[in-house]
Amino acid sequence: MRTSGHIVVSASIGLFIYAAYGEVGPALASFLVGTLIDLDHIIDYLYAHGKRWDWKKVNSAHHEKVSGKLYVPLHSYELVLLFFLLTLDSSLTPWRVGISSSLIAHFLCDQFFNPNRKFSTYFLIHRIIHKFDASKVLKTKLKTEELVTN
Repeated sequence: MRTSGHIVVSASIGLFIYAAYGEVGPALASFLVGTLIDLDHIIDYLYAHGKRWDWKKVNSAHHEKVSGKLYVPLHSYELVLLFFLLTLDSSLTPWRVGISSSLIAHFLCDQFFNPNRKFSTYFLIHRIIHKFDASKVLKTKLKTEELVTN
């Protein structure tokens, strides 16, 4: 899903959290986390294209086709679970519900709008086991001609 879609979804969740709990902090955090989590794509960009910044390549957003690897370390259901468990204190409920909801919504939207992503793609352990090999963690194998070298 493109950034604009994540902004709409995360803003909706943030508004819901504000309506449900009446607290600005958790609502804002829900919005920011749901959109800014995509900053971890920078790791994949750097691995695929090096340090030279090219907005055309950034917008292509399919860096795994260049490098053959899919890292996105923050796109992980395990991290959502860890966050959820670390915030079980009832005073943190608005934060826990808002941020966890934004993260899960982000991953589910990515999976729906990027049909090459399997459910298991969003498990960090799954990507680690497969050494971040995109052809093993995505639904369809990357063709050799799709992999481009720097």
